[in-house]
Amino acid sequence: MRGLKDKVVIITGAGAGIGKATALEFGLQGCKVVVVDRDEEAGLNVVKMIEERNGHAFYVKADVSNENDIKQMVEKSLKKYSKIDILVNNAGLFNNSGMNATVEEWNEVFKTNVLGPFLCAKYCLPSMKKNGSGSIVNVASISGLIAQENYLLYSTTKGALINMARCMALDLGKYNIRVNNICPGTVWTENNAYYIKKSHNLDKEGANLHPDFGGGNMLSRVAEPEEIARAIVFLASEDSSFITAENLIVDGGYIAK
Repeated sequence: MRGLKDKVVIITGAGAGIGKATALEFGLQGCKVVVVDRDEEAGLNVVKMIEERNGHAFYVKADVSNENDIKQMVEKSLKKYSKIDILVNNAGLFNNSGMNATVEEWNEVFKTNVLGPFLCAKYCLPSMKKNGSGSIVNVASISGLIAQENYLLYSTTKGALINMARCMALDLGKYNIRVNNICPGTVWTENNAYYIKKSHNLDKEGANLHPDFGGGNMLSRVAEPEEIARAIVFLASEDSSFITAENLIVDGGYIAK
C-alpha cells in the first residue's frame, strides 16, 4: 500500500491475535514496527518473525493501563526510531460479566480499552505534529455498535472508543492527523478461541456454523486475524488519505444481515 515504507508504527497488544498479524503486515510493507505487549516472550517472538522476513522491528514491554508504561513506550520508540508516524491502539480486555461486573472489573477494562488508547494518542501526538502528519487506528468492535447479551462492560468501552476516535479526528484534523476505527466481528484469535470454547464448547468449525459467530454473517465463517490486519494497514496508509473519523466494519456482513 502507498506511503508506508520506512514509516514508524507503534502497535499495542502486538504479541498475539490481531496485533501480531498487524505487526507482521506492517513489517512486510517496509515499516519500522514497535511491537508493544505485556508478554515479553510473545513480543520478542513477533520481532523475530518480522526480522526473519527482512523487516525492522523493536520490542517494548508495556501495559497500556499504566500511564508511566505508555510514556516510556513513546520515549523508547523515539530513542530508537526518532519519530512516530502511525499508532495502532489494539490492546484490549474482554469481559462478559454483564450486570454482574464489579467496580474493579469496570475500572480494569475501562483503563485498558478507553483510557489507554487516549493516553497512547496523547503521548504520540507531539511527534506526529512535528512530522506534519499521522494516522491513528483504534481496534474497536462491532460490539460497540450493537447490543449483545452479557457484553455490557465490553460493549460500553468499545462504544466509547468509537466516539472517542471521532472527537480525536475533529481535534487533530488541523494537524493532518487522521483517526479511524476498525470494527471487527468474530476473529479466530487465540483469545477468542479460548472464550468461544469456554462459553459454547465450539472449535473453529463449530464457530463457523454457530449463529452468534460465523454462522450469523453473510460469509458463513469467522475471520482470520490477517484479514483484519490488512484493513488496519489500509486505514494507516496513504490509500485512505481522505478518510478520517470513520468506522470500518469488517464483520462479513454480520450486523447488516
